[in-house]
Amino acid sequence: YNPFQQKADCSRLCGNISVPYPFGLEEGCFARKLFHLNCTDANSSTLRLDNYNQVTAIHVEEGVVQLKHAGSGKDDREFIAIDGEPHLYDGPWEYSISVGWAVANLTCPEAKQNASGYACISTNSSCVPMNSTSGYVGYRCNCTAGFHGNPYIQNGCIGKEH
Repeated sequence: YNPFQQKADCSRLCGNISVPYPFGLEEGCFARKLFHLNCTDANSSTLRLDNYNQVTAIHVEEGVVQLKHAGSGKDDREFIAIDGEPHLYDGPWEYSISVGWAVANLTCPEAKQNASGYACISTNSSCVPMNSTSGYVGYRCNCTAGFHGNPYIQNGCIGKEH
């Protein structure tokens, strides 16, 4: 996991879909390979995770990515990005409507030990353990109480009054 965006001036939109860090559209703009998305058509806001799944929204504060299976286009899928690529998806494939992701399959204490790879880099951010139906998945980041924004970027968590 790379906690800092490597490239300046990264494109952060695919049509009307915002693509915030740690996700990205081009090399140097995402934190890990699993968060590399492909804007196949900006005019129709077509953002792809892979050949089978289209991203319809990314909500960093909630740790949620909404997916539609490209084949059916009707139901959302659960997406949890962890180190083991075969475990990208979690939950019953046919029934998942809630979507969630983790930045790495580490515990919060493990993640904090590796300061150079720790994802929660904003001041006023904290580490949150993520569980799924199949057990512990990893961690993601939240802004602490009274703050909102993107905990994955420097100074991304701002006070509610701003």
